[in-house]
This record gives sequence, C-alpha cells and structure tokens, in this order.
Amino acid sequence: MSALSKIKVVECGDFISAAYCTKLLSEFGAEVDKIEPLEGDSLRRHGPFQGDIEDIESSGLFIYLNSGKRSIAADIQTSQGQLVVHRLLSKADVFVTNHPLQLRQSIGLDATTLKARYPNLIIVSLSVFGDTGPNALEPSQTIDAYALSGTAWVIGEPDRAPLSIPFFQADYQAGAHAASAITMALIGRDSAIKSNLLNQSLGASIDISSADIFAVASGTNGLIYLCYGLQKWVRAGRRAFASGGPYPYVILPCKDGAICLIGRARQEWQRLIKAMGEPAWTQLERYQDLHAMGKDYPQEVDALITPWLMQFTRVELLGMAEKHGFPIGPLRQMEEVVVSDQLKHRQFFRRIKLPNHGFIQVPGVAWKMKGQNEVEDSDLFPVAPRLGEHTHTVLI
Repeated sequence: MSALSKIKVVECGDFISAAYCTKLLSEFGAEVDKIEPLEGDSLRRHGPFQGDIEDIESSGLFIYLNSGKRSIAADIQTSQGQLVVHRLLSKADVFVTNHPLQLRQSIGLDATTLKARYPNLIIVSLSVFGDTGPNALEPSQTIDAYALSGTAWVIGEPDRAPLSIPFFQADYQAGAHAASAITMALIGRDSAIKSNLLNQSLGASIDISSADIFAVASGTNGLIYLCYGLQKWVRAGRRAFASGGPYPYVILPCKDGAICLIGRARQEWQRLIKAMGEPAWTQLERYQDLHAMGKDYPQEVDALITPWLMQFTRVELLGMAEKHGFPIGPLRQMEEVVVSDQLKHRQFFRRIKLPNHGFIQVPGVAWKMKGQNEVEDSDLFPVAPRLGEHTHTVLI
C-alpha cells in the first residue's frame, strides 16, 4: 500500500506551484481532485505541444504535472462553483491553493475562513510573498521571489543587469516545500489520533512563500553582508565570481564541449597535476597557494590548464578523473540528458499515453521508494485528465 493511499487532496489553483505540490503527493498514492476553471488551467495552453500544434489536452507541461489526477471544471467565483469546492472539501484531508490572497478572501477560501469551517483540514496556500506582511496583497509573479529575496542581484556578470532564474524554479521550490510540510502535518495528525487527542483541531494552516524560500537560499549573501558589508557574490562566466575559495572552481572548455572542474582540497589539486603529467609551471611558488589562485588570479591558471583539457574529450577526461581521483563533471546538453544510460537504468523518463493518440515522454521524480512510485511497465503511468473529465463522476 502506498504511504498516502487513503489521503484525499483537493487542488484549486493555476499553473505550477500547486500542481507540482499535489503531483508529489500523488506519487505517494494520494487521490487528487484538481479544480480547474471552465477554460482550463493555464498550463494546458503553455505547452510544449507535439508538432507545435496547440491542444489543451496535449500540453507536455500539463501532462507532466497532472497525470493521475481527476479534473473537475468549475468557476469558483460563482455560487455554484463554490458549492462544488465545498462538496469536495467536506471529504478532503488536504486543500492546496495558489490563488491570490485577495481572491481567496473574497470567496471564503482563505485559511482563516476555511479553518473555522473545516477544523481537521490541512490548508496550504502558496504565493510569492505569503499571506501575511505588507506585501501579502500585492500582485506578484515568480520573478518577484528572486527580486525580493536578493537572489537576482547575485546572478549574472558583475557589471551587467541581474538575471532571473529560468524555468519557474520558485514555483517548483514552493511546491516541493509545500509537499514536505503537508507530509509533516499528516504525521502530526496521525500522532494526535494515536494519542487520543481528539478534542482538538487535527488540521493545520500552512503558508508557503517562495520569496522566503529564496531568501533562505541566498542566506550566505546575507551573512557576508552582515560581516563584511556590501560584497556581491555572483556567478560570472566560468566561475563563482569573488567566491574567494581555493582553486579550482571553474567551467572550462575541452575537445568536445566543456567540463566542470571543482577541487577544493590540496590532494585533489595534486591528483589533477599528476594526471596532467606534472608540468613545470605547477612547481612554481606562485601556483602553490590555492586560495590566492582562486581569488586573485584564477584566469591565469585557467589559461595554463585549458590547452591540456583541449586535447581530450569529456569521456576521456572523466576516465582520467576516475583513474587519478580528482573531481570533474562533463557538461551535458539536453539531447544528451534524455538518452543518459544512468537515467534510463533508473527509469527516470516516463511514457504517458495521450488522450487522442500516441505517447509523450516526461520526467519522473527524483527518488525511488519500494512500493511507492515504481511501475515496471512505463506505459502504465496514469494519463493526465481531460478538462472537466471527472466533474460529474466526482460530484455524483
């Protein structure tokens, strides 16, 4: 039996964060009812689409995030739609939403209102700024999480404009944090039941802020600022700019692409030198201080190492690294990732049948757990629901 097989989850939101949260719960067996607007979740129009032909039933991103769920189409801003929501909530263990706080408050789906009506419900809200504080009601997008947390300030080259993290990472991080918090809340609920604490609320209110998540992730920058003042630690080109760490910490070219070379320990540097044939320059006093090399003149050392790297392919360099014991990582392009022998062995990519014809290949999840998310035949992974497919079935 899957860990969450008896858990009923209602998802009411749009785009990635709520959908990813409930996808993770579904991987452990939770039953997920997804409430979509009558026109469908915006993910359905995001793609990618096979043959670049837009089809709301064949969006790759929607299928990836929503396979195995049930779709109920309802306009939650109408009284009829709200009746649908509450009918589902009356039987649910968990409610997950990423709708704006202002909308939730206007239709009674905010945590305070729901907690009074469903004291045993685990209520999860996902947003950029969270449900409290001066920014709680401000309009926001994923990019705001990077801006408010200071993350964007440290991404990019030092003298150029800040960059945004690609592919909606704030949304995925919020979804992952929410799934983890829900699991903890379910464990707490079970403990209370086993302890016969039935005279108290068994629910929980979980408020996830993606800006908070990235503020934690960029905490190193805050520490540096508090101790040393304004110190911009950013990635610039080949390396972590101004990281001040020992050499090497760099991406360098080789014969057929590029490799990531990270060796923070003296013995790792010595093993790399040995693999290079111990060239004369490595014996000079200037190249004995790894911290000076990493902080003061890393480009100079890059220029000395690169000609040697350019003689070999990524596979050849990886073989040398395994033989001599120094860390190296070949940089792979996406077309290489999708045919990776390692990922194939772990059955990471899944084939899911499309509603109309054929199959689509989507990523799996980052863990394997016996009896939880293993399927021998990859074609047996559940399909994504058609828009409103289960509306009548679920509500009968």
